Amino acid sequence: MDHMKKDWGDELQWIQKGIHQVDGYITTISNHYLQHRLQNDEYEDRIFDELDICWAIMNGRIVEGYDIGERNGNKDPERILIGPSLKEPWIVLAVVLRLDRHFIIKTVFPVDRERYQRYLENDERP
Repeated sequence: MDHMKKDWGDELQWIQKGIHQVDGYITTISNHYLQHRLQNDEYEDRIFDELDICWAIMNGRIVEGYDIGERNGNKDPERILIGPSLKEPWIVLAVVLRLDRHFIIKTVFPVDRERYQRYLENDERP
């Protein structure tokens, strides 16, 4: 949950650089999210589009970090970010860290779970 916490500041900057494709960094949104979760009636809370995601990354923070295999057999390290979006005060983003400077937004949902609300300051809580 705190995997490589000392590097989270740098990792967030790299993810942000990836939004702008600067210095060889690339941040993309998974096709799975875009094609199967976003605006799907079976996933009513998956309403966050590219603009929401970019805004959250540029104004958010990493709150959890997982090493390879720590979360459901993940093949790559993962970071959990929370940040503001244009549709909700705060959203959660699961980001996969690839070794080739490529970051993939795996999924996005509102901060409506108590697990993530604990990372918000009192004045940030919904």
